[in-house]
Amino acid sequence: MNKLFAAIIISIISVTLSAKEVILVQGAMDMEVAVLIKALTNPKESTYGSWTYWKGNIGDSEVIVSRTEIGLVNAAAATAIGIEKFKPTMIINQGTSGGYPKELHAGDIVIGSKIINIGATRSDRKESDVRENPRDWKFFGDVQSFRIKGQVVEHNYFESDSKLSDIAKNIKYEHGKVVLGTIGSADQWNRELDRIKYLHDTYGISTEEMESVAAAQVSKAFDVPFLAVRILSNSEINKEEFNPKTADYCQEYVINIIKVIHQPK
Repeated sequence: MNKLFAAIIISIISVTLSAKEVILVQGAMDMEVAVLIKALTNPKESTYGSWTYWKGNIGDSEVIVSRTEIGLVNAAAATAIGIEKFKPTMIINQGTSGGYPKELHAGDIVIGSKIINIGATRSDRKESDVRENPRDWKFFGDVQSFRIKGQVVEHNYFESDSKLSDIAKNIKYEHGKVVLGTIGSADQWNRELDRIKYLHDTYGISTEEMESVAAAQVSKAFDVPFLAVRILSNSEINKEEFNPKTADYCQEYVINIIKVIHQPK
């Protein structure tokens, strides 16, 4: 009887522990993770290769803050390592970004209803005397495909988890507005207004950055719920220069998301 009772107690404890959320929160640069790290209780730092993680708690949730470093390759590697090492129940990729449409300003937040690789393009053959034109390039979705049980699954874009998006869009925010939109990712920093207009008109991009789509693709491959949150730090269209304070605003907003995420029933 004692052995049976002990087994029941262990089972109850295991279920209780597994019910807790384990949230991997990502930012590319020190300025995009500093507020998150400070919010952790009893943070423990670990490094794997070039990628560093801080594990602690925010409210009832176990939180791992990941400094992914800049760019798609770094974001993909940091996400894969984070999933393997920490077994998160969800992933939030957040940070600064550049705004595209005129109605969005520095300080506004975009929740990525769609996330797309705007650098994934191919060109048709042109002879050497024909001038190149990036507007002739076609979207190359193959780079967003991966295998599941031996079958190639194609993705023209990725999406944030609908439940996490619903939580995020209802979080109180005082430094701008919160909108659902399409986040464009690439190892690019576009400042040419014609280029920005073209990408906005072609893909419906609300804001651009360099990590979300890689993190979203790896999360999807591992079947981990994903949320992309990006704050506009600047807007070329509106002639708004980079404001580093927006990185703090975005992290504070994400901390509030974490605090209201409910444990599964």
